[in-house]
Order: sequence, then C-alpha cells, then structure tokens
Amino acid sequence: MSAWMADVLLLVGLAVMTLGVYGILRFPDVYTRLHASGKASFLGVSLLLVAGTVGGGGRPAAARVVLIVVLLALTTPVAAHAIAQAAYHRREPMRAAGAIDESGRCPGATTLPPRRGNPGA
Repeated sequence: MSAWMADVLLLVGLAVMTLGVYGILRFPDVYTRLHASGKASFLGVSLLLVAGTVGGGGRPAAARVVLIVVLLALTTPVAAHAIAQAAYHRREPMRAAGAIDESGRCPGATTLPPRRGNPGA
C-alpha cells in the first residue's frame, strides 16, 4: 500500500513540476512566470520528498522532510518577492492581458483611475 501511495505522490509531483515548467515557458512576463515557478517548486518538490518518505524512509527521513518542507514554505515566497521587486525596480512591464499596475510606474500596463472619496482611508 505504501509503495502505491509513493508512486501516486511521485507522479503528481512530477506533473506539478512539469506544469510549472510549461508555465515558465508560456507566460508572458516576469511576474506571472514567478507565480508558476514558485508554486511548482514548492508543491512539486514537497510531493517528491513526501513520496520518498512514504516509500520507505522511516522516522529520521520524515523529520528531515518536514524540516525541508517548512524551510521551502518560508523561503520560496521570499525569493519570489525579491525577484519581483527587482523586476519592478528595473521597470519590467506587465505584458499579461488585462494587467493593472496600481502604481502607474510600469509603461505597458493599464493604470487604475484615481480613487474618489477620502484619500486617507
């Protein structure tokens, strides 16, 4: 039973990572590519690690997998945010259809109209 579960987790993890690579190649700009790479790297690697543990890793391996998954959960969004912030400061345009740049700094994106009412709210 555990070998069957490990195989299913392995296939799902590989499918998630394959879709993430497809998203990186297919999406139009840095910001949407970051979304694909961040989700795929965290979820895909986590599923592959859990598959290795379920397949016969034991308690020491399970403890390591939990630690690795927690560290991935903490570092993946921070890395994606740092890359997005660097792209934003380099004024990388948003090329996605219907992208809205609320700051008005990126040249290729649509800007939102100014807010009406109390500006301090």
